[in-house]
Amino acid sequence: MTGIRVVFSWSQAGPRFRQNLTRQATRVREAARGAARETAKRIETLGRADIRRGGNFGSRWTDGLHADVTEGGGNIRISVYDDVPYFNIFQYGGVIKGKPMLWIPLDFATDAQGVSAKDFRGGLFRVDRESGAPLLLSIEDKQPKYFGKESVTEPKKFHIVEIAQDQARRMRDIYRERFKELG
Repeated sequence: MTGIRVVFSWSQAGPRFRQNLTRQATRVREAARGAARETAKRIETLGRADIRRGGNFGSRWTDGLHADVTEGGGNIRISVYDDVPYFNIFQYGGVIKGKPMLWIPLDFATDAQGVSAKDFRGGLFRVDRESGAPLLLSIEDKQPKYFGKESVTEPKKFHIVEIAQDQARRMRDIYRERFKELG
């Protein structure tokens, strides 16, 4: 960074100039912090609405989305992330492969919804059919609960990256508003 040195011939101007310069630097930093906080809040609000529109995603998904503002090294950062570890499969789309099978709850098996096959109460047994996917049936009631697939292709359902990019482009205008308010 280039330094600027200003020399005045009268003694009062130097301290006033320095004081005004410090005040402006504080104003710039506060405006930037305010713009970052507002941008982060917008990303969270719009992102959570996008997740709700994406399908049957509950509060774990929406409340798990965060946009945090941090400072360090002369920078202000907005970090966007979700608490759900496999969030990105719905952000970008992709193939989920089983190990060796994915066990998917059947729509009518209400007691299997939201429960992984390995955690199903009462136990399960497998039935392989000549045509169609293998099934897991309940040991207790002998009813089908899950069907197996080797892989599932998930389409893109979330647009959080696009929302964050759009809000970052709008941040300049938010900064200008904050700067004027602090003037």
